[in-house]
Amino acid sequence: MASDTSRDVTAASRAPEMIDPAVARDVVSRLAKASGQVDGIARMVNDGRYCVDVLTQITAVQKALDGVSRLMMRNYLERCVSQAIENGDPLIYDELMRVIFKYR
Repeated sequence: MASDTSRDVTAASRAPEMIDPAVARDVVSRLAKASGQVDGIARMVNDGRYCVDVLTQITAVQKALDGVSRLMMRNYLERCVSQAIENGDPLIYDELMRVIFKYR
């Protein structure tokens, strides 16, 4: 079995072609919104807002990032894993198991 590092370098070198352009646009849009939410949370803290209000916004950002993660996981399965299987890459199964248990 190859090391995680060699697999990550190989995957990273393919990364730009592996993300569907529509998914990339959606992910970037969602991340921009989440970034705005994080900035808003920082302002809330600086303004001394009620703790529960801050916690509510933190939860909203976490949910937004969960949505981004789901989009990326689906893209990973549809594009990266599928292509590796089609190309006969036997290491994809080890990588897939690591990804599933790390990002579930």
